[in-house]
Amino acid sequence: MKDIAYGSSNVLIRVYENNLLTRAHFERMLRSDSFDEVVNVLRETPYRNDVDRIKEDKNYDSMFMNELHQTYNEMFKIVPNKKLVELVVLRYAYHNLKVLFKEEITDQDLDHLFIPIGRYPISELRQAVRLGKSEVLPKAYMDSINEVKTDYEEYHNVQSVDIILDRRFFTHLRLLADETGETDIPALIERYIDYNNLSTLVRGMKQNRTRNFMLTVLSSSGSIPKSDLLDLMDKDLNAIAQSYKMTDYRQLIDKAVDSDTGELSTVKVDYETDNAYMEKMREARLESFGPMPIVAYLYAKEIEVINLRLILSGKENGLSADQIRERMRLNYAE
Repeated sequence: MKDIAYGSSNVLIRVYENNLLTRAHFERMLRSDSFDEVVNVLRETPYRNDVDRIKEDKNYDSMFMNELHQTYNEMFKIVPNKKLVELVVLRYAYHNLKVLFKEEITDQDLDHLFIPIGRYPISELRQAVRLGKSEVLPKAYMDSINEVKTDYEEYHNVQSVDIILDRRFFTHLRLLADETGETDIPALIERYIDYNNLSTLVRGMKQNRTRNFMLTVLSSSGSIPKSDLLDLMDKDLNAIAQSYKMTDYRQLIDKAVDSDTGELSTVKVDYETDNAYMEKMREARLESFGPMPIVAYLYAKEIEVINLRLILSGKENGLSADQIRERMRLNYAE
């Protein structure tokens, strides 16, 4: 039944994959001598309509947002299970919730910070933030919103808005993965949360964060118990590495160790977890049926934008090809 459900959408996904930038595109941009030459390469891609404009104003972020906005709008139309697309765009909803709360708290106009991507319009999120209720938003959104409202009413700590919503995002993400009803999706999202917990743990250790602080920022929705992660706070970075080597993440840990210090590097952890997740997406790409090709394509589009932004900003700031290349994430298309 699932094979039939995703049949037509997966056929379209294969067509859209042909428009993803390839390694050859990125290499040509990296070898370009100037920002304008890099932009010229985009004339052969779906970004072609913005080439002349960004040569003038260099506002390539708006180009990326327009491309992602169109991509997700199309996916919401063609994918039968909307929760699959919502999984990928949920982080934009939580970004917008942070902006909305800060508008409410500081009485500022922060319209320029909103990202118009998500299953539910910003107007619905705004009303929910103001009233603490909604006839449109599912319960998980309202649980997040009301936890922030309750906390701020009691403590008046603006910084807690980000902390609570970051943690609630992963809780919501895991819940949404279960709600898709697809057997492979919860394990995929659990892995994603594990990667983020690892990054948060290493960064917290390097910043000498307290156990209580880490209790508030680590997610309990991954495969590794939160209590086990907190116990590692009493040790050192080497203990974290040794502990993770006893899990399925051994190879990732080996790659994330800084060769100079012999310790886990926050930069390398972020880089290697992104690449490891992309490897999972490349595997999903090979599946002929089911929901995984949809999730893989959307993740590929997000990484494409990340790599494009790195190249454009790098060329704009005079970085060498090697300096940019070492920051780029693994590409989906060959």
